[in-house]
Amino acid sequence: MLDAYENLDTSNQSLKFESPYFPANFRLLKWKVLDICVASVQNNGSIGYFSLFEHLFPPGKLMEAVEKIIGEVPNYTTLPLYQQIRDDEELDEKAKKQAETYLRVSHEHKYKLQKRRYAEYFLNKILFNEEGLRIADKIMFLKARQVHMTAHWTDLPAGWLSGETFKQRFYDEEEVQSNPYGLQRLDRVANAARGMIILSRFKANATCKNEYNLLCRETDDPQNLCQTKLVTELLDDGPMYDLKVVDGEEKLSVATKWDVHKTLLIFFYVPGFSTKSPKEQDDWYYGLLDAMKNDPSNRAALFFLNNRYAEELYEREQEMERQRLLERKGMISDEICVGEEIFTKIRPQKVDLSLNPDSSSPAELSLRNYQEELVQPALEGKNSVIVAPTGSGKTEVAIYAALNHIRGRHSEGRAARVVMLVPKIPLVDQQKKRFLQYCGGRYSVNGFHGSEKSDNNEGRRDDVLESHVVVMTPQILINMLESVRQSERLYVSDFSMMIFDEVHKTTGNHPYVVINQLVQQWPHEKPQIVGLTASLSVSASGQNEMTQMMNGIFKMLALLNTPHLSTIRNEANLETLNSYVGKPDDTIEVCHPKECKLREYLDRCLREMHNKLVEELEKLSKSRHNAFPSNSYRKFRQTTTEKYEYYESLLIQIVQELNKLNTPDKFKAQTWARYIRIYVEARGIVDLMPAVDAFKYMESELLKLDPKRDESNEFSHFLTKHYDGLKKESRDEEPPIVIKLKDTLATQFETKPDSRVIIFVTQRTTAERVSNFLNRSGILERFRTDGYEDLIGYVLGTNKQGPVQQSQQEQQANLAKFNNGHMKVMVATSVVEEGLDVAACNLIIKYNCSSGSAIQLIQQRGRGRAKNSRSVLLSVSSKVNERENTAILSEKLMRACVKKIEEDGHKQLAQEVQQALEQIKRERERELAEERERQKQYEQDFYHLGCANCSAGLCKSTDVKKVYSNYMCFNPTIWDRVLVESKRKTSKYLSAETQALSILKCAGCKTAIIGKAYKMRGVYLPQLDCKAITFQSESTTEGKSAKKWTSVESEFFWIGQAHQADFENMLNALSTSPSNMDKKRLLDLDSKQHIKDIEMKKYRDKDEMKDWEAEEHAKRVKQQEEGDEDEEEEED
Repeated sequence: MLDAYENLDTSNQSLKFESPYFPANFRLLKWKVLDICVASVQNNGSIGYFSLFEHLFPPGKLMEAVEKIIGEVPNYTTLPLYQQIRDDEELDEKAKKQAETYLRVSHEHKYKLQKRRYAEYFLNKILFNEEGLRIADKIMFLKARQVHMTAHWTDLPAGWLSGETFKQRFYDEEEVQSNPYGLQRLDRVANAARGMIILSRFKANATCKNEYNLLCRETDDPQNLCQTKLVTELLDDGPMYDLKVVDGEEKLSVATKWDVHKTLLIFFYVPGFSTKSPKEQDDWYYGLLDAMKNDPSNRAALFFLNNRYAEELYEREQEMERQRLLERKGMISDEICVGEEIFTKIRPQKVDLSLNPDSSSPAELSLRNYQEELVQPALEGKNSVIVAPTGSGKTEVAIYAALNHIRGRHSEGRAARVVMLVPKIPLVDQQKKRFLQYCGGRYSVNGFHGSEKSDNNEGRRDDVLESHVVVMTPQILINMLESVRQSERLYVSDFSMMIFDEVHKTTGNHPYVVINQLVQQWPHEKPQIVGLTASLSVSASGQNEMTQMMNGIFKMLALLNTPHLSTIRNEANLETLNSYVGKPDDTIEVCHPKECKLREYLDRCLREMHNKLVEELEKLSKSRHNAFPSNSYRKFRQTTTEKYEYYESLLIQIVQELNKLNTPDKFKAQTWARYIRIYVEARGIVDLMPAVDAFKYMESELLKLDPKRDESNEFSHFLTKHYDGLKKESRDEEPPIVIKLKDTLATQFETKPDSRVIIFVTQRTTAERVSNFLNRSGILERFRTDGYEDLIGYVLGTNKQGPVQQSQQEQQANLAKFNNGHMKVMVATSVVEEGLDVAACNLIIKYNCSSGSAIQLIQQRGRGRAKNSRSVLLSVSSKVNERENTAILSEKLMRACVKKIEEDGHKQLAQEVQQALEQIKRERERELAEERERQKQYEQDFYHLGCANCSAGLCKSTDVKKVYSNYMCFNPTIWDRVLVESKRKTSKYLSAETQALSILKCAGCKTAIIGKAYKMRGVYLPQLDCKAITFQSESTTEGKSAKKWTSVESEFFWIGQAHQADFENMLNALSTSPSNMDKKRLLDLDSKQHIKDIEMKKYRDKDEMKDWEAEEHAKRVKQQEEGDEDEEEEED
């Protein structure tokens, strides 16, 4: 065992034995040292570990001290005074009992003090010199390994904040340097303190809750406490007994005491506080001072710790009160900018969270042979894209690579942090749970996608830095990489690995592209890149040559800087893959619509109504004021209603243009447009649904516009003249695609009753209608096995747009029912194409819904993972058929490209990717050159921007800068020239990252609305409304106006992108005056309301889910009751 101590690896000790701070810190364990020595004493006369220190004492003194410490206490009945009490005839029996009690207590207390005095003598002799301290350290290592590790601050990072504060506050630097083995401030404080009172006061401090919990846990841990009865009784602080009068008699009871050793443990565990900021360090330090000042017995210890404690506590309380008042008024003190400090290396986790509360013990992750082949490049540290079919377990491959990466860096003494980026919000929680399944308990896992609050209520940066694995949407990461707020700012170097899910999205201006640009431009240590996809972006319609298709793949890999493509090549591995992942057979069936009276009526009405609308638009386009745009009118006039899908998109544009007009003459055109939209929607329903659905929709929507069914209504006579006749002729009609759909489902379930089917559709309304008419038809009732729930359901995206909406909770509930078999058929939009967990099914039906690309084809087909699964396209037009064939061809070409890349080998791929990377750099340089040329073209053009209503000055043209496509003002003095008025309604689009807040009015005229305030990257910025301001050139007296900022940029002056310095300049712009602070208060309230709206949206979703579940339950109960009644009737 001593050899183990001599060979101990001290590299992970932040407080080594040689440190001048170690002796006083170790002396906090002095009673533990005594406890170990006492426990080692044998009955045969051996004094155990005490003998190791004999050479430090004068001859005979150690043995005398040990005998006094461990010797038996003589019985008080042997005392002469005891016999005198018993022989005194003048005392009654009650008085004798009381006298004996006092004698026993004083006798035991006398020997306890004697033992304590000799114990102190022994400990002072051994712990105030290097040799004795070294022996005690060895004993602690042998007998209390965990305590020994804590004494040396094992696994605490170098420069740990609480450790540094501990050194600063509990040591006097001059004393430490002059005599590290001498008495230190820490000794004086700890030995004079009373811990029980400190903890009781500490508990009441809300800012020290985590620290209090840590101290309670450690002071109750048996491994930290003394184990021998002798030492435990020796350390009891307070009277040994409580003397109480009960029923006229004095009775002794064991007093509640506080172990002196626990007091020392309080200070011993202070360096382990996991506080993350200087502010939190001050919280626990001044919380400790406040806890000690409330008890006179701790005043001596408090004086040793800080003799100015009274003034400092008073000043701190005054400052906190000032901050509370400012916060109440919305005048929070300035935020801290990032400044010039850049972290070029990964910042390690400050706390090693040994157990994540979100998870149980981690499951073991073992890979299949084809997954081992896929993960190999990532294990070798290469930037790579993993390509494998949907359902093959790419996420497990990524998790395996991430865990191996973290373990490898930790074994080298380096920190590690992995971020997984996912394109959809529901995937954040899903992938976080997958990571927790395999690494929970060993590594900290976190997830971000919107309005989550940070653990410290300041910023999410610290929450990210404390994690080993982070799952987030890409825009969150971009905002944090570009933030100017210190509490939010991350750096590329903070991550050692980045995993991009659905990496085929890395095209154009997608956030994945932006992130990789930031990574490639970062001049310091870069993270390893791993991409995951089931499909590469290749289009047969846009690219006809193999070379062009290959170049598209090379460009995507170059944007990611991933010169390695990881695919499955080994034949044995391919066989294993095929045994787990089946590829559905693709079939296409065109169901041409048959003749239908309702469709003929709708076509005829649409042509007539279109002509009426065109007439109204022509009148409006010739108006002198607020004219309808002539180009929009001409484009709409030339189109026909036969292509009703395209026609509907144009009609939406017409409605938007009409809404912009400020004239009463537009009413008739708007009314025609409303009616036409109903007829267009009904026209689409007729081809895909039973006619009864079209009648039901038209009746519902037309009654909203004409609730009285006015026969003189010139816009529509459907309800008054044609409804009954058409319904009689057409209500039972079903288009061929509906008949084919029902036949396909019936055949599938007759062959395989336990089948699971997904039906893909293009629109949310179609999903609801298909689900409803299939349930109504009872096509699957004979295959029902349990319950009274609908066998067919639908899932949609959770965005709150369109007439049919679905909360995330309802979506997840339906997916769960489908996965466990309670629902047999799921009608879905594209929400389940990528990533979301859906049980393997054996039939995919694309209901007039072609795959727009090879990617979509593979993702849709990938939902059919069962053996012998099928993929069927049912279409009503040849165009849908053509698009599907194009997607199938694109998929074949993609596989040919991948095969060609495999045949060419890794070196050739690396060369091609490097060439594509150089081409991208040249394109970016060209774009920058063009931007510089535009800047040079307008370098002499300067404008003053003013209010169009009163001409009051607002800012200069050089103050306007772009944040992506948003044009914002970056002049801090702009806030002096505007008034802030809180918004009165909830924004339609809620985003925690880009918040549209209060409206801005001109401070000159106080009436004109000139823009809106936004919060971007945590900074309040004004956005001026282009139509509400004038542009006055410095070179001429002519004033100009414009409707769009893009026009300003192309005709007036150059507008560049905003940089970090611009945001820093605006961060505290509202702290310059009391009036601006009032504006900031309003903006803070609006921002809080904005976040609250986001949270309320989540709660509303939950409430909707509860209401929906209640309705479903009521429906099942009703069906059960009806079923019981039917059975009773049959029995009768």
